[in-house]
Amino acid sequence: MDVRLRIAMSRDDVNVSAFCREHGISRPTFYVWRDRYRAEGVEGLEPRSRAPKTNPRRISPEVEEAIVELRKELDELGVDAGPGTIQWHLGRRGGRAVPSEATIWRTLVRRGFVVPAPRKRPRSSWRRFEASAPNELWQADCIDWAIATGPVRILSFLDDHTRVALRVGALPEATSEATWDTFCEATQTWGVPLGQLSDNGLNFSGRLRGFEVHFERQLRAIGVLPKTSRPFHPQTCGKVERFQQTLKKWLRHQPLAADLAELQAQLDTFVAYYNHQRPHRGIGRVTPVQRWAATPPAINLGIALPSPTHVSTATVDGRGVVDAGRYHIHIGVEWRGQSAVTQYDTTHAAVFIDRRLVRTLELDPNRVYQPSGRPRGGPRRPLA
Repeated sequence: MDVRLRIAMSRDDVNVSAFCREHGISRPTFYVWRDRYRAEGVEGLEPRSRAPKTNPRRISPEVEEAIVELRKELDELGVDAGPGTIQWHLGRRGGRAVPSEATIWRTLVRRGFVVPAPRKRPRSSWRRFEASAPNELWQADCIDWAIATGPVRILSFLDDHTRVALRVGALPEATSEATWDTFCEATQTWGVPLGQLSDNGLNFSGRLRGFEVHFERQLRAIGVLPKTSRPFHPQTCGKVERFQQTLKKWLRHQPLAADLAELQAQLDTFVAYYNHQRPHRGIGRVTPVQRWAATPPAINLGIALPSPTHVSTATVDGRGVVDAGRYHIHIGVEWRGQSAVTQYDTTHAAVFIDRRLVRTLELDPNRVYQPSGRPRGGPRRPLA
């Protein structure tokens, strides 16, 4: 602005070439600013936009209104309403040229639909994995939800490769038996996977507690490898976690369900939309069902997997009982105070003290305490 004022105040006999050299401008620029000042005064010295008055690539008002209407429509449904999703829906509806994702984003910013958010973790820091075919790996997780009668649980099974929502069930309690029943409902439609990934919830796995739950035993019996994530690391099950985030956003826009049956109807409606009508950013902007159809699913031969063997070390208590996972095994008070190593699986256990086998037994899965079978009484022993 200082140079422009000097140009405006210059005399008619000023040496233009010397002035331009001194201030680092061209002669045409000098005359442009002087003529503007003489025609418009000080206001003529304000910088002006260099943008063309017309732009043949600018979207029409009709397309802009279609973008805004679609944004409002998706927001009201409680589903993803980003530029990529809007572009995908505009393409399916046809009838007009579809603008780029960047153009849609600029339109939403200009119309006030984009709320600034802090920068997130860079994508380059992610460690991403994905199954190579449908039914190679399923993911599962549970969330809490509330209906008119009180809190309930929503159990979700998701295919790792295609992101197909295999089964989303409303349950009063997420027991291991109910988890297995929901898994079976998913297999009736989509087949049996090779592996099943979940967190360490007790309905999914008892591995960290030294025993197997009903769900794990049933998976092994049909040849499905049960897998669990690292404790306090939900990113391992990130696909189903992200699915549940989308599900909860949609449920918040629905009326409060009166009972489990009404909640299940809402979940079925969402699953149909998610699988068939929603473009998924993580799989190249196609629907999960389209990706499922693009690759033959993995085949499970149904061969039962061997049960895992656990090793536990504990001190025999004063009653002659040693702990092994969920079981309390009686071996006799004569071993009290000594360190015992127990090897066990879902059916049998063996207890060793100083590398000496002191007891083998077939575990009764219906009881926690495993008695020794000795008759009551017998010779008196010194008190512990």
